[in-house]
Formats: sequence, structure tokens, C-alpha cells
Amino acid sequence: MGRRSAPSSGRSAPERVTSRRSPTRCHVADGTAGFAERAPYDRMVAWCTPALLPMTRVDQIADGGLIVTPLPIAAVPGMTVVAKVRVRGGEPVVEQVFTGGYIEATASPKRDLDLPGRWVDWENQVPAPSWISIAWRATDDHWNTGARTALGRLLKDAHTEPYEGGEVNWPSWRTFAASQADPQLTVAGLTPDLKAIGHSTTSTVAVLQQDGTLLADRPDSPSLATLRSWLTSWEEAGRPAPETYTPSLVRGSESEMPGWSLNLSL
Repeated sequence: MGRRSAPSSGRSAPERVTSRRSPTRCHVADGTAGFAERAPYDRMVAWCTPALLPMTRVDQIADGGLIVTPLPIAAVPGMTVVAKVRVRGGEPVVEQVFTGGYIEATASPKRDLDLPGRWVDWENQVPAPSWISIAWRATDDHWNTGARTALGRLLKDAHTEPYEGGEVNWPSWRTFAASQADPQLTVAGLTPDLKAIGHSTTSTVAVLQQDGTLLADRPDSPSLATLRSWLTSWEEAGRPAPETYTPSLVRGSESEMPGWSLNLSL
């Protein structure tokens, strides 16, 4: 065990809790900012998922210390792995990644558990909750017309067909899709209990749902052709597990939270 362990990395924590056998101190604080008052730490274990690996955590870990945290692998919801990060000389290096993830770390309490905490570009509440996230949001207009139109195409008169590759291994597929780093990557929640991953542009969209259903704006959709090519590459790669990817950290440019983004490659 380390000298000290960092507090849980959610945005808030219960008031002080103690145990006679193993005293534990909990502090109400912004988990992404760490807890500098007790630094440095030999170990940090995070639950909630930040937008990237915060520089504050790296700054507060002892040399040679270890951080275990869920991290996004694409700027869309639900694309996460758990990373084991070693810090030496102030530089973080990912030693290993695992299948997994947890709810996003958000600036305020999350009340709607059916909606991701960030990167939602358009949502509907009626007639039923639905949402979409597009990795190309920076090129969408101020009114989110591209995201709104893409979601509408999937919800109304969409072309549907079964995925011929059989049952979808979702952790494998979502990791592969994220690793492509394609700027047209798209994630949607068309129903509360099913996620969908695919491709979209300002004029076309196609996704694969967790239940193995392909949806597209039309049978000859260019996005559907692209999605099929992704799926073919995924199958040819042997449906790789998240643990088989090579991880790398890239210094991010998030102005509100300096740190490192996690990328995966085969």
C-alpha cells in the first residue's frame, strides 16, 4: 500500500467517515482537481470518467506512483477503457488498459441517468428520450443542424437490416470504432436501453445498435457503406479485445482541464 491514497474522484464525496481498524478521510471536493493538500500520493484510484487525464492528478502523484482511472478513447459518450498509468519524472505512461468505464465526471450532480454527461450534440425528450453525439461537432453550425438532422433521419423512416456478422461483442466493437479516430464517428441513444455507434455527415448517417440492428438514412447510404467497411475490418482483425491495443497519451488542448487524451491503436 502507498503512504496515502487520493480521495475518490467523483465531483463530491460523503462527509468524513472513519473506521477503527482502517481510518479513512473523505473530503468534499472537485475530484478532477485532485486534493493538493495531502499530496503527493503513491496511488490514485478514480471512479468517475474525466474528459481526459487531468494534469492535476499527474502533478499530485509521487514519482513512480500509479493512477488507475477510466478514460475516454474518443470525444463521444460511452467510448471508455480503464487505464493503469505510471508517472515518472512528471510524465504519465499507460502500462495497461482494461475493458470498463463509469459515469462521466460532471461539473454538477447528474440527474438524468439516461443521458450522457457530456458530448451530447442534440437530444429529444418527446415522444421518447433520444440523443446523438457527433465527433465532427466543431464543423456543425451554431444551431447543431447536422446533429439534429442526423438524429431525425435515424428516428423517422430509417432503413433497417440485421448485422450479418452475428452477435456483436460491444466492448470490442466500440473500442475498434474509437481507435479508427475517424472524424465522422457518431454515437446515438435511440432508445434508453440501446446504444448505437456509426458514421454520419451533414447529409447521411448509419449506425449499428447493440442488438445487432443496422440503421441508415437509406439503403444506398454512403455512411452505411463506410460503416460496413469498418465492421469488415473489425471482423478481419479478429474482434480484438480492448486489452490488446497499444495505448498512448497525447497532451490535450482542453482549456478548462489541461491534461492528456488517451489514444488506442492496434
